[in-house]
Amino acid sequence: MKEKLNLEKSILKLVLSDNYQPLKPKAIAKKLKLLGEEREVKRTIKRMIKKGRLAYGPKHLVMRATGNPEARNKSKQKAARKSNEIVGLFRRAAAGFGFVTPEGSIASDRSDDIFVPKTKTADATNRDIVKIRVSEGRGNGDHQRKSGRVIEIIKRFSHRFVGTYHEANEYGFVTVDGGVFETGIFVGDAGAKNCKVGDKVVIEMANFPSIKQDGEGVIVEVLGDRGTPGVDTLSIIRQYDLPEEFPEKVLEDARRQAEIFNEDDIGDRTDFRDTTVITIDPKTARDFDDAISLKQLENGHWQLGVHIADVSHFVPRHSDLDDEAYSRATSIYLPDRVIPMLPEIISNNLASLQPDRVRYCMTAVIEFNS
Repeated sequence: MKEKLNLEKSILKLVLSDNYQPLKPKAIAKKLKLLGEEREVKRTIKRMIKKGRLAYGPKHLVMRATGNPEARNKSKQKAARKSNEIVGLFRRAAAGFGFVTPEGSIASDRSDDIFVPKTKTADATNRDIVKIRVSEGRGNGDHQRKSGRVIEIIKRFSHRFVGTYHEANEYGFVTVDGGVFETGIFVGDAGAKNCKVGDKVVIEMANFPSIKQDGEGVIVEVLGDRGTPGVDTLSIIRQYDLPEEFPEKVLEDARRQAEIFNEDDIGDRTDFRDTTVITIDPKTARDFDDAISLKQLENGHWQLGVHIADVSHFVPRHSDLDDEAYSRATSIYLPDRVIPMLPEIISNNLASLQPDRVRYCMTAVIEFNS
């Protein structure tokens, strides 16, 4: 009798599991590793169907019985769990705990943030998109603070990190910049990259650290000695995965714009070529795209022209140029270089307000009284 009950329990556990796909009794016996006992499994399933605990589907596939209290309870438990599951942006604190901002929350409003204890962050790291299961809040009334545990990493923000290489007890490890991880990340044979202690390096994560395991990675690039001119800038570029070279198809798009641009063809644009227009960017500026003009009108008022380089003229909508600019979002100014939003043939030529050159602008003409 006890054996029959145990077999029923095993079959029911399989059929009610979340990932169960309807199977025939013989396949169920195989799943339960009961080869040679297929007939007993089949008899048990028939008995359970008569009791209403299981049901036959098409082609005699064994399915859950909709009226089965165990199935109903399982379904309710699953629904309850799902109702407490939230997807959001994870932010890890230096001490190891973190907070999740649910999707759809206002970025500046942290009142919806859910606390994740250090022991429940799994291997999530800063800016990952995660799924958490929320537990009951602690405290009373409005002072309850929700907390949760990470149950799934939906999307990694990055698998590459920048840090400094160290050695201890003949093991190599990298301390990642910005306090992303509490402890160093173990790396294998640094000699393969001619890496020295103190070098800034880029690592690719093999295993993210968690409360249960140490982090492990591999050095994919040696940036150079920490503090060497240019290395810090390169570290920032790698750390934030900033774009550098433009794809060839984007450069071709920019060259095509240069070929068709004709300084003498102003079309129906307002002509300011006989007006004194001066750029307001200093000599040391990385680009020149802002200018003003000023003149007094007959009524005594002043007319100010504010001229901004018309970059959009050279960026056809949905072109390769447009897609690349959208992806980059802005030019990025670093201490010793600029990573431009658009290729230099546009940003430093066609759309640069250079002296004695005809350039297209978007202009606001503003009249001031005293």
